[in-house]
Amino acid sequence: MEHKERTFIITGGNSGLGYQCASDIAKACKGDHVIIACRNLEKGSAACKNLISETGNSNISVLTLDLASFESIRNFCEAFSNSKYPPLYGLVCNAAVSFANNLGKTKEGFDMTFGVNHLGHFLLTNLLISEMIANGGRIVFVTSDRHNPAKWMIKDFVYTDAIHLAYPEKYLDKKKQTVNFKYPMSKLCNIYCTYEMTDRIEEAGFDITVNAFNPGFMASTGLDGKPTVVNRIKNNLIQIPAALLGTLSTVKKSGSLLASMMTNSAYANITGKYFDRGKVIPSSNQSYNKENAKNLWNRSVELVHLKQSDTIITLW
Repeated sequence: MEHKERTFIITGGNSGLGYQCASDIAKACKGDHVIIACRNLEKGSAACKNLISETGNSNISVLTLDLASFESIRNFCEAFSNSKYPPLYGLVCNAAVSFANNLGKTKEGFDMTFGVNHLGHFLLTNLLISEMIANGGRIVFVTSDRHNPAKWMIKDFVYTDAIHLAYPEKYLDKKKQTVNFKYPMSKLCNIYCTYEMTDRIEEAGFDITVNAFNPGFMASTGLDGKPTVVNRIKNNLIQIPAALLGTLSTVKKSGSLLASMMTNSAYANITGKYFDRGKVIPSSNQSYNKENAKNLWNRSVELVHLKQSDTIITLW
């Protein structure tokens, strides 16, 4: 049977986990196209050049995508739709901001952690999913085991309303305005989105899978992307409890497992699951709260100004 060319998009594919995932996909699928979606075009172009050299796959390119800007997200989707790339098959929602405090706001004025990690990918997937319906496809949200408060002994970790996460300085107390609350909560939102989107896609009868992937703690990626002495010390200290909890991993291992969720036929019909480095396990108890998932979905539709004409998924 003749192989039909496909396109895979990896957000934040210029470094770390995303880069390793892109590399493994490019190696496994020489006849397919890989798009590195990242904010910095210069860094993305350099990553593309390296990936082509490393993988021997020349079908790798970069498109500018700033998940902190709805305008940039819409421009990215329009550019892809108007391009001559093969049909979209795989979308890896990997890019995220994590342990950098004082990140500021997105272009629309939302908290950066919630805006990039959830709202940006929520809008992106809804806009791009119509590109998948002809040939089916796979969507993976990269989340974190830190979404589970019991595992990490995070106190008072309860989802209330997406508005509170969008404007934490207005609705949350000082302790919850820190990254130690906002980052895990954004990763919980990724799982809510996974489950809610799965239900809506299944109701519509589309041949598209949606799953969540936990890569574990990868010390080499750094806590906030800055190779400082303080961060190296923090990384070394966190490796101890991570190892005890069984969450320690490497970029190479987790990147390869993430790529396999895009390329391996074993995952073709699995949807609505939480994968911990290749294995399906239950996510946190709170992550199965359907009312929370629906609240997040409905609020997100409002916050990103998504219209029914923008997506093939029923919004309400």
